[in-house]
Amino acid sequence: MPIPNDNGRGIAAIVLGMGSFSFSDALTKWAADFLPVGEVIFTRALAGIAFFAIAIVLAGQVRSVPRAFSPMSLLRGAFDAIAVVLFIAALVHMNLADLSSVVLVQPLLITALAVILFGEQVGWRRWLAIAVGLVGTLFIVKPTPAAFDAWALLGLGAALGGAARDLVTRRISSAVPSLCVCLVSSIAVAVASLLIAYGESWVVPSRLALILCAAAGLFFGIGTFLIVLAFRSADLGAVVPFRYALLVWAGLWGYLFFGELPDRWTLVGAALIVASGLYTLHREAMRRRYISAQAQTAL
Repeated sequence: MPIPNDNGRGIAAIVLGMGSFSFSDALTKWAADFLPVGEVIFTRALAGIAFFAIAIVLAGQVRSVPRAFSPMSLLRGAFDAIAVVLFIAALVHMNLADLSSVVLVQPLLITALAVILFGEQVGWRRWLAIAVGLVGTLFIVKPTPAAFDAWALLGLGAALGGAARDLVTRRISSAVPSLCVCLVSSIAVAVASLLIAYGESWVVPSRLALILCAAAGLFFGIGTFLIVLAFRSADLGAVVPFRYALLVWAGLWGYLFFGELPDRWTLVGAALIVASGLYTLHREAMRRRYISAQAQTAL
């Protein structure tokens, strides 16, 4: 079992990882002022590929790369590409904090998909928490003719793609290093960006646009590494609640970069999503303790 210092290190890693992800999103949104969405995604993905390739070489995992192109890893890459493309398409048109709030419904969707796809048992309390979280997204989507935000639906689609990606990740062999799995996903995102290029007119990127995309890819890679470090070095129950630090970071970068401020309904929706997510995590922890106690009793 991880010692307390490991949990502290894991919490620090996930908080900084969320900050890195959010900073990458802010840079991506800025780059979209100069380049079409598909070109932004492609350029950022290339930076991510370079980051993971260098990391794989430094980690001495080059021989493991072919194993990463397994059916499950490729399926994960496809879901990741869907999530990234939908997220960035929504990001261009939405406030950073608003979109981050929608995407944070992902843990609730993971629970629901686990029931549908794998037959996992979920009690009525967690179903109620899922319903509350989805109601929270409605406060952000604002499904009224005057205030409806269709782009938030893309954010919800990104959360669904991310949930499917995370479920598939559990099915990938532990013999495949995480860096190699991330490399495959970055390649899948690059390919997906080329598929949407037919509807765009790409331009020669300026130096600033290249720097923004490269930095976005770099910070995305750093965030991925920190998240892997958090989940592998600390107790899951200790670090997972801190993923909601993403909302704080998104609000900070959104204000500093773009002067964005969420409205009161977005704040209400975000509060409902966070509360339902934390309650779901709490119920899952109770379930694991119960199963563990039952196993101990059987022994």
